[in-house]
Amino acid sequence: MHIQKLKVLVEVAKTGSISIAAQNLHLSQSGVSQIITKLEEELGIKVFDRTRLGATLTKDGTNIVKKANEVLLKYEELIGEAQKSLDIHSGVLRVSSLPVFIPFLTKPLLEFKNLFSNSTIEILDNVSERTVDLIQLDKADIGLICIYGEILKNNKDLNIDVILEGKMKVYVSSDSPFASSKSITPEEILNQEIVLYNGDYIKWFIENFQLAFGKMNILFSSNNAEELLRSVSNGLAISFVPDFAMKNNTFLLEGKIVEIDFDSINYEPINVSLGLIHPKKRKSSTIEKNFIKFIKSELLNYLT
Repeated sequence: MHIQKLKVLVEVAKTGSISIAAQNLHLSQSGVSQIITKLEEELGIKVFDRTRLGATLTKDGTNIVKKANEVLLKYEELIGEAQKSLDIHSGVLRVSSLPVFIPFLTKPLLEFKNLFSNSTIEILDNVSERTVDLIQLDKADIGLICIYGEILKNNKDLNIDVILEGKMKVYVSSDSPFASSKSITPEEILNQEIVLYNGDYIKWFIENFQLAFGKMNILFSSNNAEELLRSVSNGLAISFVPDFAMKNNTFLLEGKIVEIDFDSINYEPINVSLGLIHPKKRKSSTIEKNFIKFIKSELLNYLT
């Protein structure tokens, strides 16, 4: 017995009319009538008394329709369980991240994909401010951003999960006279050639630094993080990078560049956080919740 037959049976019982049931189910009246007739033949009992006034349940029919409703309810539960399982293991995720952090995501994403093989993940590389905009416009589901200053001041409709607290650091060549120092003063920074990454936090930091201490000698800026660090390692310039962005960096691990602090200045813009953002206005899918939980754990293990 097909589920569709049970749905027809229940609809005719509910409406008391073959013609109305046919309209509701988008079937022909003759089609519904034939289904009821075949059902009665299959069951060996009369389910409806049919007259010009409509279709009325017989005593046996009342019990049959009750059982049919129970079967349909169980069927819906079955579909729900299957969908729940599908939701856990499949779905499309749009993740917007700073380009510099995308290499950190590669390994966790591969592991996540192995666990949730039917999921599709789209990675968008954007600066933090653009990522915030994309989340609000529902053009991205999750964002990995630098949280600084007032970037999220007027964004109360976002959920924010801080992964790491960090600070802006200065990076110099291992051959630099500053390499043996633990810190560098603002005055000394102003006398150095500087190369910068084209990120919104970096730009915001530089603007505030120059307002506080004076104009920097900026050699060039670029989106190519590796080329910037190569310039630093070759002694052409110094650079500024949040410390968590340099964890496990090859130039740093191989001793080609050295990390030093800003000289004991009470300067708030050096404080920065790495965080995940996602919208409050809609309920997160199961795949999103799993991804956020997984990526937070993996990034913490990788970056600490």
